[in-house]
Amino acid sequence: MFKMFSNGASAGSWPLSKIAAALKNAYGAVDTLGEDGPLKVYGVQENGVNFVVALMQSAAGSGKVVEIGFLARFVGFSLSVQAVEGLNRNLHISVVALEGEDLFLMAGLQITGNYDDGQFALVLEAWRRDLMVALHGLSGDQASMVEAFPAAKMAAARAFATNKAPSSEPGVKLDMLSRFLGASASQEICEECGGKGKRGLIARTCLDCDGSGFVTPRRH
Repeated sequence: MFKMFSNGASAGSWPLSKIAAALKNAYGAVDTLGEDGPLKVYGVQENGVNFVVALMQSAAGSGKVVEIGFLARFVGFSLSVQAVEGLNRNLHISVVALEGEDLFLMAGLQITGNYDDGQFALVLEAWRRDLMVALHGLSGDQASMVEAFPAAKMAAARAFATNKAPSSEPGVKLDMLSRFLGASASQEICEECGGKGKRGLIARTCLDCDGSGFVTPRRH
């Protein structure tokens, strides 16, 4: 399933047992759906949304996971090709694809380095973010991203979180990013990855920015 996304070269592996334990800690309902050779698939139910987490091992039964995949299928939704293209521009580690009348949200990541709970939590959070973006796109005008975020409905929170465009003289560029970066203001967004720090369908670390999303401007 994942070999379509990778070149077959493994950069590392994580223990399947630790990933499975982390999934069960992170989600309310996790079921083992089955195995197909080195591929082991878990089904997750989270707040009314179903998706699968697929773990590709280095070999059947090895317990060493070399790739992690996520898959959610949506049926009965009407979404144009243009809307799908718009969704893909806003996703971080995933891609959406129309297959007939079904919409698939998919992500595949190749393992690098040793297992770390915090790193895997970031992967799950990135998937959750993409899932949220996809659900918002599928809901269309019926759903508000702001309404789904409790803090955004609190008047005090909305007031404090307000950032107004700074006043500027005519012809002077407004650059809140440089002000926010402070000591790192000499950096700019990486053009190769668009500031995401990842490239490709399996979200490999961008080599141009080392995964930070920012680079030092080239001197001319």
